[in-house]
Amino acid sequence: MLNRLSTWWSDPSPRFDEMYSWERWAVNALSLTLLLIFTGIGLVWAGVDNPLSEALFEFFIDPIRGESVGDSGYNTVNTMTYALVLGLFVVALSAWLRSLGIDPSDASVLALLPFITWAAFGEVVEDAEMFGPGLAPYFVSPGIHFQAAFWVILAGAVGLSLDRIKLPEEEQQSHVEALASILILTQFIFYGPSISEKVGDDFALWPMLLGAVVAIAFACTSKTSTSAFSNVQRMVYLVGIGGSLVFLGALVSHAIYSPPQTDRLWPLVVVIGLPLLLCYWMYSYGREAADELAGHGLVAGILPPGWSEERYGASEFPEKDMIESLRLRASMAQPLIFLAVAGQLMDGLATWIGIDFFGYSEKHVFSSGIIDLLDTALTFAIVKLGLGALIWYFFAIANFEHRQQHLRLLIGVAMLVVGMAPGLRDVGRLTLGV
Repeated sequence: MLNRLSTWWSDPSPRFDEMYSWERWAVNALSLTLLLIFTGIGLVWAGVDNPLSEALFEFFIDPIRGESVGDSGYNTVNTMTYALVLGLFVVALSAWLRSLGIDPSDASVLALLPFITWAAFGEVVEDAEMFGPGLAPYFVSPGIHFQAAFWVILAGAVGLSLDRIKLPEEEQQSHVEALASILILTQFIFYGPSISEKVGDDFALWPMLLGAVVAIAFACTSKTSTSAFSNVQRMVYLVGIGGSLVFLGALVSHAIYSPPQTDRLWPLVVVIGLPLLLCYWMYSYGREAADELAGHGLVAGILPPGWSEERYGASEFPEKDMIESLRLRASMAQPLIFLAVAGQLMDGLATWIGIDFFGYSEKHVFSSGIIDLLDTALTFAIVKLGLGALIWYFFAIANFEHRQQHLRLLIGVAMLVVGMAPGLRDVGRLTLGV
């Protein structure tokens, strides 16, 4: 099936790593953004008063500083700017990953999943005021995301280097286990002293050490469970799990010192349980259709090599009816999609329960506006569920060219992160009462 479809397109396919014009534009726009940031900061250091620096500190830097000592909230300017920069970053990063030959399949989504818990747990540790003053500002948005990106890139670079060395499989596995263990231990050594310095003798921090030990033990015995991963994916997955367990250990220490109230435990079940049920239902419902397409060498939403969206839409061939009849259901079984949908539901449930049942408040500008419409956070939960449905529908009907698989991956991951990460953070701080 795949070969037949590929030969239908008679024009030569563009090089897989060739950049689109809009990818070059995104790279240039990001470069300009970084130049403006560094210029604004540099002018402040030089003692030169200017509108650029004033705007940079008023709308971006000062709110981040304020967030580390209390909820300073977002503003319209930084919220819209973050969204724009995120979009540019996704486009530019997709081109870079494609040029490196990184696997754009659902395996990469699963490999990145631990870093969502890494970010969420890290933010809850900051909410609990466990970090020292040197690290606390870097565990609020957007600093937390840059930190997560740093560890992802570092772990991925190590895995990619192992691929380039061309060692025997057994030797590569041993190197992955050893290097992943080193990066896990590095996280413990880097973050542990900051927490220890802040909380002193109040907390027993042995759960952090236990988390690191368990993570390293898992890394050294993970050959079977991570056999479907490439070296890059395996490194990212193991390092993400390691950091997550280190931060989880810090949260366990907080819970031991200050046990959460029993009436704060049920939100944990609802906020995590319902999205898990949604994931199971979507996967079960769409698995048969996805398997049928896979039997023809196809993935719902991804065109065969050499095909463009325009050519696919204008072409008629017998297999097209089969593809179109299966794609809506098949897309539900893709981890990229059902996790992104579940993440939106998780965020909506956590916000609704936190505000309407426990008296928390919403700090995001647009979210607050939605909640204020009917004076209940249930409105926000309904909107987020609707957004999840739109995410599924977008991926179900969209056709991404073969060269756009990394863009598709990053769009889905971005939707997953902006939903699941704040949802886990909100329910975590709610459970601990911080």
